[in-house]
Amino acid sequence: DHNISLESMGVTVNAVAGALKAFFADLPDPLVPYSLHQELLETSKIMDKTERLHELKEIVKKFHPVNYDVFRYIITHLNRVSQQYKTNYMTADNLSICFWPTLMRPDFENREFLSTTKIHQSVIETFIQQCQFFF
Repeated sequence: DHNISLESMGVTVNAVAGALKAFFADLPDPLVPYSLHQELLETSKIMDKTERLHELKEIVKKFHPVNYDVFRYIITHLNRVSQQYKTNYMTADNLSICFWPTLMRPDFENREFLSTTKIHQSVIETFIQQCQFFF
């Protein structure tokens, strides 16, 4: 219901963001499928920006249709939030730091994974920054 005003109900932005992150954390599988994580990592190493963006777009097309629709919605929303960074201080970088672990649900116990956390974060940042290209 787009007529509901959470602000008038006293619900803070942090509470909404926390609820959203909790929702994604409780899904049986992450929104960004595990099966595509390695491919995303490899694509992020492509030096040519245009080629990298096109490859990322092809990977997103491999998402299950429901995951794709939800990912498109959340990334587009995060892009809108990032456009207000002068007011909310939430740049695409800040948002990707907050949301990549929830959207990708990495294995923090895996030592190999720890070396790729910045790459995962930068992939989500790219999706936020370039959402008009991807969607």
